[in-house]
Amino acid sequence: MDRRISTILIVGATSGLGEGYARRFHDMGKKVIITGRRADRLSALKQELPGIETRQMDVADLASLPRQVDEILKAFPDLDTVFLNAGIQTSFSFFDPSSSSDDAIATEITTNLTSSIILTRFFMPHLQSIAQSGKPANLLITTSGLAYISFGFYPVYCPTQAARHSFAVALRQQIAATDAEVQKNLAVVEIAPPYVDTALDANHRAQVNAMQGGGDKLVRPMALEEYLDKSMEGLMELDAKGRPKKEVGVGIAQRGIDAWRGAFGPMLEGLGIDA
Repeated sequence: MDRRISTILIVGATSGLGEGYARRFHDMGKKVIITGRRADRLSALKQELPGIETRQMDVADLASLPRQVDEILKAFPDLDTVFLNAGIQTSFSFFDPSSSSDDAIATEITTNLTSSIILTRFFMPHLQSIAQSGKPANLLITTSGLAYISFGFYPVYCPTQAARHSFAVALRQQIAATDAEVQKNLAVVEIAPPYVDTALDANHRAQVNAMQGGGDKLVRPMALEEYLDKSMEGLMELDAKGRPKKEVGVGIAQRGIDAWRGAFGPMLEGLGIDA
């Protein structure tokens, strides 16, 4: 994958996985553009990582996305990789209406799912043109091990991640219906992490730990750097045709991918679907 990426945009990169990937790609010498809501974090990363480019973006503000995509593509016409990583997670009970709100639910769905679909709509013609020119192009989508194994602690997050997985599968089917150059050069890669020690669950980690019963019953998070080491190794792997893996999973997330591929892969192949 290293040779397939020259200029990468990471949407949602001011903390956690997104920031970690930004640092890794920056260390590899790639041109890295990052987005996020927090201007202070964007400024700090720009000062720390020479040459990195930043754009303030709130993906939940859907009306602003077409303009922002247009500005990014005008500023970086050689962009060959878009990494959709932005996401939020809440924990609440549908049996306690006071623990959430309509706005909170809508915001989580918009941030995790709707924005990624809309951003893909606006970035895909550009990635298609890169692929048609004979150069590699990539769309990376962060999902989760919870796309495959749903936990009741996260009643909105889990279905949005399952939908992101399904979206990646659908996109590959659409690529299969395009011209030969696009089929050869454009890749959609799902990045599926396990439970990683980031701030994603900071607002409710203690609550979820208590619901699990504490002590030895807890699901322990993987250290961020350990996860990045393992996922970058998987991301760099190519098949015999020089194509990246369709899914890059670590730990329980990879077991979920293997189970899904084992169950539905033959069915899709039998239908003549390359997904």
